[in-house]
Amino acid sequence: MRLTKLAAALWAAGGVLSAHAQTTSDSTTSTSLDAVTVSASPIHEHEAFDVPSQVDVLSGQDKMQRDSGSLGEMLESMPGVNNMSAGTQSGKPVIRGLTGNRVKVLSNGQNTDYQAYGTRHLPNTDPYLADRVEVIRGPQSVLYGSEAMGGVVNVLQAPIPYGQDTHGELATEYNTNNRETQFGVKVGAGAEKFGVTAGYSVREADNFTVPNAASSQGATPSSAVSDKPLFVGEVPYTNFENRSGTIGVGYRDDWGKVELRHTQWISHQNYLGIEAANSTSEYEALAAGQKLQNDETQLSGEFYLNDDWTLKPSWTHTRNAREASHDLPFETMAEDEGTEEYLDLLVQRDDIKLALQHPAIGPFEGEIGVELGEVQQTLRSGHLTPSADESKRAVYLFEEADMDKWLVQLGARYDTHTVKAPLNAENEHFWDEMEVFDASNNEREFDVFTGSAGATYRFSDKLSLAANMATGFRAPSIFELYAAGEHGGVQAFQLGNPDLKAETSLNTDLSLRWQDQATQMTVTVYQNWINNYIYLANTGFYRAKEGAPNEGQQVASTAPGAIPEMQAEQTDAEIRGLELSVAQQFDANWSADAALEIIDGRDVKNHQALPLIPANNLALNGHYRFDDAAGLKNQKVSLGVRLVDKKKIAGLYEPFSQFDNLPIGTGSTDAYAVWNLSYAVDVKLDSNTLKLGAAVENLFDTAYVDFLNTYKGYTLNPGRNFKLTARLDF
Repeated sequence: MRLTKLAAALWAAGGVLSAHAQTTSDSTTSTSLDAVTVSASPIHEHEAFDVPSQVDVLSGQDKMQRDSGSLGEMLESMPGVNNMSAGTQSGKPVIRGLTGNRVKVLSNGQNTDYQAYGTRHLPNTDPYLADRVEVIRGPQSVLYGSEAMGGVVNVLQAPIPYGQDTHGELATEYNTNNRETQFGVKVGAGAEKFGVTAGYSVREADNFTVPNAASSQGATPSSAVSDKPLFVGEVPYTNFENRSGTIGVGYRDDWGKVELRHTQWISHQNYLGIEAANSTSEYEALAAGQKLQNDETQLSGEFYLNDDWTLKPSWTHTRNAREASHDLPFETMAEDEGTEEYLDLLVQRDDIKLALQHPAIGPFEGEIGVELGEVQQTLRSGHLTPSADESKRAVYLFEEADMDKWLVQLGARYDTHTVKAPLNAENEHFWDEMEVFDASNNEREFDVFTGSAGATYRFSDKLSLAANMATGFRAPSIFELYAAGEHGGVQAFQLGNPDLKAETSLNTDLSLRWQDQATQMTVTVYQNWINNYIYLANTGFYRAKEGAPNEGQQVASTAPGAIPEMQAEQTDAEIRGLELSVAQQFDANWSADAALEIIDGRDVKNHQALPLIPANNLALNGHYRFDDAAGLKNQKVSLGVRLVDKKKIAGLYEPFSQFDNLPIGTGSTDAYAVWNLSYAVDVKLDSNTLKLGAAVENLFDTAYVDFLNTYKGYTLNPGRNFKLTARLDF
C-alpha cells in the first residue's frame, strides 16, 4: 500500500461525499451533524469549527463504544492521533508523531504525572471515569508549559452537578480476546449551591491472543534472521488488574465557586519479555511485573471580583508510585522487594496556578497567570533513574478577540526549570559506579520564552480558514539526563546524558474547514521544526542484565542476559504532515466518515528518518441509524476499516530496531487493513435508559503488526475480539 494509494482513496471518497452533500443537504432536515463545543480556551467555550487550534472530542455514545483501559487505543480514530501500544492494557496517544513527555495528559485541565519516559508507560487514568476527552493537536506550551510540544489530551470528569437530583450510571464491559471484564458506577447529586460526584471502576484481563500465524518458536540467538513472531495464540505475561475511584465536591454562590476532587488509580500489570540462556538456547518468555499507584488531589476555585475580573487559583498534588520487577510477574514480584532488581520509584508533585481573567480591553479578553511546580523523585530501590528534584516557575499571558468574522488568540510565556540530582550515597550508583554525572552537571537550569498566534477567519457560517504559529518548549527529564540502569519493561539498558539542552520548536499549521447540517470537512497541513530533539538511540552495544555474569558491563550480543544499550542523544528534527477528515450525513439513516493522516519525520542533522513516527494511515467508516421504534432509540450499525501503510525503521536510532536483524520479530512493518463492526442502541425502560453496545474488533482475525506496537519484536497485534458493553442510567 503506497502513500499515493492512500491519498487517492480518500480524495476520491471526499469528492463523492462532497458531491452527495450538494444534492442532499437541502433535503436533509430531520437529521444533521452536531456542532462540537470545546474548552480549548481559558476565556470562553467555542465550537471546534471556530477555534484556531485543531481540536477533537470523544464523548457520549462514541466514547462508550471506544472505552478501554488504553487511552491511546480510545483516541486513535482521531486524525493525527495514533496509539503506542503494548497489547490491550497499555497505550498512550501519539499526536503528530510525538508522544511521552511531548504530549501533555491533563486531568480536568490540571497537570498530572505518570513518569512518561518509557515507551510502555501508560497514562494513569481510567477513561471510563471521564465524561469526555478533548485532544488538541499542535504545541500548547503557552497555556500548559513544558511537555505540551505535540499537543494536549485533556481527560475531563463529569462536572459538579449543581442543582441536579440524584442520578448515576451502572456500567459493564466484556471482551472475549483476553477475557477482559469491566464494572463501574458513577453517581452525582446536588442542591442549588452544593454538588457531589463520585465514580468507581474495576478492569481485569487475562493474556491477550493473536492469530495463529507461522511463528519462530524454537529459535535461538544464533538462528537465521527471521521476521516471524515468537509467540502466537495466547501471549504470556500480558494480564492486568486496574482499580480506580474518584470523588468530587463543590460549593458555589454569587461570589464564585470552590471545588475539590480526589482520584486514585491502582494498576497491576505484566509485560512480556524474552530471554535465552546462551546462543544455542531457545528464546523463552520472561515476565516483567509492575505495580502502579497514582493519587491525585485537585483544589480549584473561581472568585468574581469587581468590574468583571475573575481570580482562578488551583492546586494539584500528585503522588505517583512505580514498583517494577525485571523477571517476575506482579503476582510474585514481592519476592525481589528491597533488592537491586526491584525498582521502587516515588514521584511527588505539587502544582500551583494563579490566574487572573480580565474583562474586555478593546476587542481583547484574556488572563495572566503564574505557575509554580515542585517535583520530588525518590529512588527507594533499583538502578534505573536517581533521586532528584525539579522546580518549575512560569508566567504567561493569553488574549482572545472575537471580532465579527475573526477569532484571534495570542499568547506569551516565560518558563524556568531547575533539575538537581544530589551527589549523595542514595545516588552513588549513578555518579560513582556508572559516572553518568558529577559535580559539574548534576544540576541544570533551563529557561525559555514561548509564544503563539492563531486566528480563524469565517468566510461564512459554513466555511472558515484557521492558521496557527506557536513555539514549544520541553526541558529534559530526570530520566533523560541521569538514567543508568536496566529498564525491565522494555528489556534495555538505558543511559542518560547530563549535557542535554532544552528542546524548542516552531510549529505552523493551516486548516480549511467546511461545516453545514450535512457535511463537516477539515483539511490541515502543518510543519513542526524541533531543535535539540531528544531520543533514545540504540548504541549498537549490549550490556549484561542484573543477575547475569558481568552484570551491567558491555558484553557480546549473544552473551547470557545480554540486552541492548540505549542512550539519550539529540538532533534537529522536522515533522510535517497532512490531516484530512470528512463526516457526511446522507439522510436521516445513512452517514459516513473518513480520516487520513500523511506524516513524515526527518532527522535533519543526520539526513535520515526520525524514530517512532507512525505510518501513513486512512480510516473509512459507514453508519446506518435505524428509525426509533418500540422503546429502541439511537440504533446505529457501523462498519469501518483502518488502512495503514508499511514503515521502515530509522536505523539504529529506532527503538526495537534490533529485531530487523534477529531470528524473531520485526522492527519494520508491512501494510495492513483491519475491519471493525459495531452496533449500539438505547433501550427505554420506564424512566431509565439502558445503553447497549456490541462490536467485533479485527473482524477477519487479521495477522498484522503496527509500527508503534512495542511488542512487535515478540508477537503480533491482538486478533479478533467480541466486545459487549452496557450502561444503565438511574
